[in-house]
Amino acid sequence: MNIALSKRNSVIESLIDKYFAFGPVAYVKNAKSHVLSLLDHNAVMEWFHLRGIHEFMPGFGWFTTDVGIVFCSTFAKVCGDIMTQIMDGDASVDNYERYDVLVGHDPAGTSVMNMEHWKQAYDHGTFQAYDYGSTRENNAHYGTPYPPIWNLSNIRVNMRLFAGVSDLLADITDVNYLWSSLQPEYKTFMKVYNAGHCTFMWGIDVYPWMNDVFSMLAE
Repeated sequence: MNIALSKRNSVIESLIDKYFAFGPVAYVKNAKSHVLSLLDHNAVMEWFHLRGIHEFMPGFGWFTTDVGIVFCSTFAKVCGDIMTQIMDGDASVDNYERYDVLVGHDPAGTSVMNMEHWKQAYDHGTFQAYDYGSTRENNAHYGTPYPPIWNLSNIRVNMRLFAGVSDLLADITDVNYLWSSLQPEYKTFMKVYNAGHCTFMWGIDVYPWMNDVFSMLAE
């Protein structure tokens, strides 16, 4: 959503009445997400490319497939970390009684290209389009030798940001930088809660942020 708004997509802007962003992500330079940390191992991405595999972790069932078994035999520690750290769960605030339902939907997989894009953002601390790795490919896709930067100051929608103090993906430092990048007149609300990245969806007590949401919806 932040990408579309930064590009001044008029269709998206026209569809938004009030925008609430939970665990908002634009910059991930300071992210402590274990999955992003694992991407520092270049061999992980190379493993997928060499085998012509373009889907990254489509679900927990993936670990029992032929590809998953071979991958985990090669990167045992990586698989162990993914299984235990795929979500920044916190038993003190998250509803683990519904864990059986949660893992039926998350992780749901993504493309290897998308994970490479996350790694680029993590390595460079920028909010920009995917780098195809050559000026020829970038020119073909963007008309420029380098991937375009998405400028958050272009956003013309009132922003309401809900951050989590223990969020490993949307780190407070990065969220503050996102906030500082916005035009002052569109900074409507920002607050930090006792939550991780996923707590906003499956927290035991969602009252603190939902009470704020309902108050703003009533305005």
